[in-house]
Amino acid sequence: MLDSKIKVYISCHKDCYLPKSSFFYPIQVGAKKASVRFTDMLHDDIEDNISEKNPMYCELTAQYWAWKNDDADYYGFFHYRRYMNFSDKILEHNPFEDAEINYLDDSALEFLNLDDENVHRKVEQYDIIATTQVDLHKLVPPVKSNYEQYAITPYQYEEDLIVMLDIIKERYPEYYETATSYFKSNLGYFCNMFIMKRELFHDYSEWLFDILFEHERRRDYSNYDIAGYRVSGYLGERLFGIWYTYHKTKGTYRCTEFQRTLFKSVDTPARVLPAFNENNIPIALAANDNFVPYTATLIQSIVDNSNELYNYDIIILTQDITAESKKRIGWIIENSNNFKVRYIDPTKLIEGYNFFVRGHFGLQTYYRLVLPELIPDYDKIVYLDSDMIVNDDVAKLFGTDIEGYLVAACYDPDTAGLYNGYEKDKKSFMDNVMKMENPYDYFQAGTLVINLQEFRSTYSMDYVLKFAVSEKWQLLDQDILNCLCKGRVKYIDMSWNVMVDYGHIRIKEIISIAPQWLNKMYMEARKNPKIIHYAGPEKPWTSPEEDMAEYFWKYAKKTSYYEAMLYRMAHSVANQYYHKNRGIKNKVFRIKDIILPYGTRRHKAVKKLYLKILGK
Repeated sequence: MLDSKIKVYISCHKDCYLPKSSFFYPIQVGAKKASVRFTDMLHDDIEDNISEKNPMYCELTAQYWAWKNDDADYYGFFHYRRYMNFSDKILEHNPFEDAEINYLDDSALEFLNLDDENVHRKVEQYDIIATTQVDLHKLVPPVKSNYEQYAITPYQYEEDLIVMLDIIKERYPEYYETATSYFKSNLGYFCNMFIMKRELFHDYSEWLFDILFEHERRRDYSNYDIAGYRVSGYLGERLFGIWYTYHKTKGTYRCTEFQRTLFKSVDTPARVLPAFNENNIPIALAANDNFVPYTATLIQSIVDNSNELYNYDIIILTQDITAESKKRIGWIIENSNNFKVRYIDPTKLIEGYNFFVRGHFGLQTYYRLVLPELIPDYDKIVYLDSDMIVNDDVAKLFGTDIEGYLVAACYDPDTAGLYNGYEKDKKSFMDNVMKMENPYDYFQAGTLVINLQEFRSTYSMDYVLKFAVSEKWQLLDQDILNCLCKGRVKYIDMSWNVMVDYGHIRIKEIISIAPQWLNKMYMEARKNPKIIHYAGPEKPWTSPEEDMAEYFWKYAKKTSYYEAMLYRMAHSVANQYYHKNRGIKNKVFRIKDIILPYGTRRHKAVKKLYLKILGK
């Protein structure tokens, strides 16, 4: 039986994940002036409140509201992205004592033991629960004391501390000695997070807001910048540290400290439904923010080769594409009513798995593996690598009948050539590790039509991911998919995935030693490539003379990233030239120093001759 009424208020200023619990009470702070009023939470602008002061008081407007309007046996305060760790585990943490956790969700709350029974059991053991002290000496760079930490922060002002100490000395002299010693100490309490019994909470709140309101009367904040204007919130952190240290030192109350957590993502995961009710053509891409210019070029080519009879539902798998980049991608489709672009972060599904990456590959290449679970309302999707250009309507590719198959894909003549001797250990790897019964059935995974429904009924996501990390796969997820899909691949015309003649060696040295039927298939596909794949470390945006680069630049010129791509390329070439010539220059000077050491007759004679030649 849960005897005490515990209320832990979660201060929120943005829409985020809201935990379901009998003791968690999300509250929107600054609700009075907010442009959006969030549902399913409390609001700090009801009844007696200081909601309009939120720009100064930050999360303390929630504390004021709870103090004046709500009733509980224990009051606690968390942030929308900072909770307490109620488990007995001491988690790895940063110098600020935050244990960083990727996602805030039900599993994270379970991991932190934030269930009703455990929270009640632990809270009722104490009068005050604070968060772990921060040792300022461990920060980078280290800081001497709490006073110095406040005073040297650019948007915080030493004068505010001085006035605050004066108020404490005048109104609460019994706390003054603790206050002065606290500011000399290197150990501090931050973030205005705590849980405490009712009578203590009311005493603390009366003490806190009396000091802050008086400080507000004595100081003029009108010319502070946005960060500096949060002065009451900053001072509140220090005041809690003083108040808590005073009572902890006296030993009157049962006190303890729990580790603080910091969640990197608190967004509520949205269920992604097909963008259109009819003729929906889903296309998945993967990219990071640095790769956006090239992904945008691919999207431009898809748009230019689309058919108005179909609707194109583009899903970009990403962890870090910025709002600015999303806006610029949006410009590409702004005049196309039959296009939508959306973004999904798949990293939650793959965290904890140690994927092997090498060369020019990135973690993004593994994102396609989780598509069956990531978008459960889709049965089928086209997946395209982002280093591609489309020359035909992707709707035709989506129309491929893949009933009974796991994927539709193209044969890979490049890997066949590697197997036949171009890469010395490829045959052994494919025979013994991949156990390919017919190595020439290996497919290229840059273009895929994935039967998501069939994948879900064949493999669990846990099985796929554990298999993915079971080996150091030479071609990463492409090898993985070839193993998983053996015997269940529908091969499509190679024109849907024409790999360029990378470095002008792929045709002459690699594909030339593949089986003749694959060679012939590839050469035929090159005559009318429906999708061009710039597979390999050299890309048209770094080497514009690469095979079929003209197709890329045709579409790149239409995007808002054209100039940025030219700049990147020029910058890269300039750097290469600089470092190359600097090396030559250094070698020349090293030779000179050996042959003509400074201060010798030879050095002086050559210098004299050199100046004479120059007419000096």
